[in-house]
Parts: sequence; C-alpha cells; structure tokens
Amino acid sequence: MTKTMLGFLAGLVADGKRTSSGFRDVHHRQCAAVLNEQFKLSVTGDQVKNHLKKWRKIWGRVANLKNLSGALWDEDTCTIRLSEEHYAGHCMTHKADAPFLNTPIEHYHAMASIYGTMGAKGQNARSGNDLLSIDLEDEENGEVNMSPNVGESSDPKAPPKKKAKIKHVVEDPLVITLKDGFKLVAEALVKSSGDDDDIPDDLWDVLSTLPDFEEEHLAHYYAHLVDNPKTARAFMKLTQINKSIWVSRYVKKNF
Repeated sequence: MTKTMLGFLAGLVADGKRTSSGFRDVHHRQCAAVLNEQFKLSVTGDQVKNHLKKWRKIWGRVANLKNLSGALWDEDTCTIRLSEEHYAGHCMTHKADAPFLNTPIEHYHAMASIYGTMGAKGQNARSGNDLLSIDLEDEENGEVNMSPNVGESSDPKAPPKKKAKIKHVVEDPLVITLKDGFKLVAEALVKSSGDDDDIPDDLWDVLSTLPDFEEEHLAHYYAHLVDNPKTARAFMKLTQINKSIWVSRYVKKNF
C-alpha cells in the first residue's frame, strides 16, 4: 500500500501537478481513490495526508544520515553504509537511526522524487534541514510548539500559549523487529569488546549451517572473522537471521 501511495504521488510530481507548497487535498483524495480501488479499502484523503507526514520525516532523517561523517552512499542498493564499529557506536546513542543504516532504504527513489525536489518559496518556506530539525524533535519530544513567537508574552494578562499534542501511532511490527535486531547487533559488538584474541570454538560449525550461501563465500567470511576476533565474538551472539545479514553484507561488498 505504501509503495502504491508513494508511487502515485511521485507520478504527480513527475507530471508537474504538485504545487510549490506541496500536494493539495484533491491529490490526497485521488491517491485514496487509487488505494481503495486496488486494495478494496475505505481510505480517506486525510489518512493519506497523515501517512505522508511519516515518510516526510523518514526522508529528513535519511537526508541527514547521508551526510554523516564517515558514511558511504551505495547508489545501487540505496544504502547508507558505515563500518561495523562506527555503526555500533552510532546506534548506541542514536537508536532510531538503526533501520536506515547498512540496509537498503525502503522506497528511497519515490521519497527522493517527492521530497528531494521541493524548493523553498515564500517567506514562510523552510529548508529541508529546517524541516528535519523540527519534525524529528517533534517525534522524539511528543509535542510541537505551534506558537508563532519564540519568547513569552510580556503581557501578564495574555493567556498561556498552548502546545499542540501529537497523536502517537502504534509502530509497524516489522519496523519494531528491525529495530530490535539492530539493537542486538550494537549491544553484541559493545559486549564483545576485549583485548584477547580468542575465537569461538564452534565458529565454523555455526557459520557453515547458514543457508543460501556458497561454501567459498562462507570460508572467506570465516577468514575475515578469524582476523577480527572481536567481530567474531559479536557474530556468535547474533540471532540466525542477523548472522545471515552480516554474511550477506560481506559477500555483496567483496564479491
């Protein structure tokens, strides 16, 4: 559904139908009609508009992470790549960034078409970085100061400024699973830190049982782990699926 929604809106951008201030309500209703027709739902234009806000925030986070010091952008897979140590250290203090690092970014091209081409026009327009800073703070703090003035009013009789509350939506179970997996990766790397060069005795036994990999590739990754004992110990603490992710990333990078 998200792919269909973003694809439809990206098509409007390509056709030059989006205004300088963004999509109009009629565009949201048209998108809702497409979703309802394809998936037999009863989605409204307002629901499309609200869901689009989520992806606007995601695009803002991705844009910032692409400029992260030491990050490499993989155009072929739409992946922001960090070294294993850099990734673990960053995710320990920025857990919300984990789903967007060292893994292909979902719907990247559609988001780039929709948000990457938006220009700032008018005195109330904000740059992409300004938009990101406000959206991400809103998301983490749970509220947005809607007051047009930064300072407090000097009039003692003036009513206190109110803050608009943001409705928290239950997070997608798939997103939660990914976040938990990346958290385990980061914790495993930290806990495995040490000065000794011990390699787990059953490292190859565990590695060789991973499905869907050629033995040659597994052997190369085994040699990589032997050369990096800390990484090897962290690898052994991962779940089966996360072990496969590590091996897959190594194979794509080196073969």
